[in-house]
Amino acid sequence: MKKKAIMSISFGTKLHDVSERNLHTLEADYRADHPDCDLYRVITNESLIKIIQAEGDPVYAVRECMARMVLDGVTHLYVQPAYILNGSEYDELLDMVYGHKADFISVKCGTPLLTNHEDYVRVCKSIMEEDYKNLPANEAVVLVGHGSDHASNSVYCTLDYIFKDLGYEHTNVCTFNAFPQIDTVIRHLQRKPDIDTIHISPFMFVAGEMAMEGVCGDAPDSMKSRLEQAGFKVVAHRKCLGEYEGIRKVYRDHLNSCFD
Repeated sequence: MKKKAIMSISFGTKLHDVSERNLHTLEADYRADHPDCDLYRVITNESLIKIIQAEGDPVYAVRECMARMVLDGVTHLYVQPAYILNGSEYDELLDMVYGHKADFISVKCGTPLLTNHEDYVRVCKSIMEEDYKNLPANEAVVLVGHGSDHASNSVYCTLDYIFKDLGYEHTNVCTFNAFPQIDTVIRHLQRKPDIDTIHISPFMFVAGEMAMEGVCGDAPDSMKSRLEQAGFKVVAHRKCLGEYEGIRKVYRDHLNSCFD
């Protein structure tokens, strides 16, 4: 007998409101698209798993989840990570998932958010049309991603370029841990004397407490504070990518492609 299941994967966060608005909303979309599938939630930040489990939320690590699925009689597995880029995390996930392929009749894995050119365009338009459609000429947007030492970190530069190619000249992308960094963005912004106000937001599916404060907090070394120190008025938006309907639709389409 066929038994289908979706494995929903994210980094996770202890911030319940962030999980509700992002991860849980996306998973509700998955359930609506595939009501005949069970859904299992996987958190890749293993330090969070026991904390979240203690609160009564059934979450797993990848291998633990796959073992649970075998016991539950799952035969057809569909995996969708809420990752941004095709980096080392995604490579490791594929190794783990397909390493257990023999335990199922069928295993298929969807791709991260920014996989092809169409994905970039849809993401850019979703953010700008939902939140910054009528951005005044004196205002700019700064989106902050985690960054990676993997070659796939180039997606952030590509994303920045595509924003501008679509006509969003005042939208900028930077990262915590790689290029481009906030200093790069500040230099570009300072070359535009008409810009005096910056909207800053995390470019992350979910932002943990440290990441959210690193972007939007008031500590002297936060991205918000760095921009203020450079002379800009800053408006912080504590909004993650799962709150955009258009971005959730990209993830849904990537999962749906596994069912074709």
